[in-house]
Amino acid sequence: MFKVLQLIKKKPEVSIEDFEKQVLETYAKTMKKVRGLRSFVLNAAKRCHEIEEKLLDYVAELVFTSEKAFTQALENPDVKAAIEELKRVAEQPDFIYSEESVLKKPRVAAAKPKAKKKVKKKPAKKAAKKPKKKAKKAKRKAKKARKK
Repeated sequence: MFKVLQLIKKKPEVSIEDFEKQVLETYAKTMKKVRGLRSFVLNAAKRCHEIEEKLLDYVAELVFTSEKAFTQALENPDVKAAIEELKRVAEQPDFIYSEESVLKKPRVAAAKPKAKKKVKKKPAKKAAKKPKKKAKKAKRKAKKARKK
């Protein structure tokens, strides 16, 4: 597994609409189709802690099957074109090679027990009585069987 990060910041002269369209539509759609790409997460930066100005607008996380798959993706003409278009609206959208160290694994939330629905119990049906004719036939057969 090979993970790269990409810090994407809008150029000041570019409109927000043009930037969003380029990143979320053109670039994201192209990158999602890349062969060897296992995961693609685009994190939008909402604000920065104790800093008024946003340092960047997006952090893209791309996970490839291998470094070779990443290199091949960069050689793909569609990817090259998408990155060039991204450079038109973003300041230095370079890739940062990342080595992940998991310090705390996320916990999987325990499944909540399902609430049992209260079902009204229907009164038990009484056993159906045999019609009188059948009861009489059964008695006759029993008598004949005893006689033999």
